[in-house]
Amino acid sequence: MPFQTRFREIPDIQVTDLHRKGAVQESAGKVVRLIFVLLSVILLGMWVNIYTDHLRSGDPLATIANLGWSNLLLGGGAGCLGASEYVALRRRVMERRDLEHRLEVLRHREHRLLENTLGLVCDLISKTLRVPCNGRYFIAVPDEHGEIFLEQDRELAVLNIRMPREFGFTRVATSTPHIVTGRAFTERRALYERLPIDHHDLYDATIARMIEPTQRWVLACPVLALDPETNRHDDEHLPHGVICFYSTQEPAKAGQQRRVDECLRYAELFADQMSQLLNMLELTQAMAAPHDENTGMAS
Repeated sequence: MPFQTRFREIPDIQVTDLHRKGAVQESAGKVVRLIFVLLSVILLGMWVNIYTDHLRSGDPLATIANLGWSNLLLGGGAGCLGASEYVALRRRVMERRDLEHRLEVLRHREHRLLENTLGLVCDLISKTLRVPCNGRYFIAVPDEHGEIFLEQDRELAVLNIRMPREFGFTRVATSTPHIVTGRAFTERRALYERLPIDHHDLYDATIARMIEPTQRWVLACPVLALDPETNRHDDEHLPHGVICFYSTQEPAKAGQQRRVDECLRYAELFADQMSQLLNMLELTQAMAAPHDENTGMAS
């Protein structure tokens, strides 16, 4: 499955409080387990001494039966040992929950960084082309038949221009003709394309209802997947998605090609940084996987 950037918002104050509470609970759990272990050692040790005193050369099972109330020491020791293991299991459960929470915090901060950076890049492109523009991230999602679709990430977006038809956008296949974001995904390169005046007539009815007829240009760049070990582009995996900038106004004509080239470079830099962040988060999740297996069942 593709990597998603969606998550719930977590206030920083709540994060700090939860971390402090988790640390206190972990320390208390260690102390409680130590107490149960010590009690089990003492009780079982006392029972073993009594048992060996009565055993002599008699039958072991009969000796146990004859100990009477002294066998409470055996039951108490076994109970304390079981309680210590239960405390250890609960501590592992708490550690897993804390790890999951920290991953959620990491996603939150990664998203906030991406959102702020996307806003800066969108401003740079607007100033370079001298027209207002929107910026949006499209997530690559395969369907059950293996076809790849691009879906809007409604959280990672900068919308400076109102485009009513975007509101009902669902998804578009990367193989759809005349879709610049689909071409950028398939060709794995940044693209800029001026749209013809009648571009709306090129799409089928389903696609046409999701694209603004007044849109004049599109600049799209894929967010490529990276190899976890080498941190290089990984051809075996599809891109995470496509970052896209677009507008309803024509760019300034003076030095237009130079300006477009500069904007393509901005988009590539942002996409590369986004690839790095997603790669780091995926590495962290992979490192956490063995920990989840060790915590056993839990919840």
